[in-house]
Amino acid sequence: MKYIRAILLGIFLWIFIFIIVSILMIVPGLKDQTFFRYLILWVLLVPIVLFFAKWYFNMDEPTTKKGIVLGIIALVVSGLLDVIITVPLFIKSYSLFYSNIYMYIGMLEVLLLTTYAGYEFDGTYTVDTDKK
Repeated sequence: MKYIRAILLGIFLWIFIFIIVSILMIVPGLKDQTFFRYLILWVLLVPIVLFFAKWYFNMDEPTTKKGIVLGIIALVVSGLLDVIITVPLFIKSYSLFYSNIYMYIGMLEVLLLTTYAGYEFDGTYTVDTDKK
């Protein structure tokens, strides 16, 4: 497991989410539409998480287990950045930030996508030695 690379994935993912959410919050028509902002974010998470997972697994052999660990590390890093930067500077309330169910759905999506990436990419790297 390449831990530095996994931490970088978490940082890149947090930056991406921060930028997208910031843009969606100022788009007219979406300002008061929390669910639709998150729906757009959830859709955008699919290609970006798979892209970052592919980047990660380019240097480490993919497995389902590594995909799960990668997702957990990315979520922990993103969570720490939220605690250090997002909440104190922008939200001002930890209870308000962590009571948002949509955020937890996004976290579950990230974990499922990294797990899937480890599983899916594993099939492309596994060599079947039984075939002759």
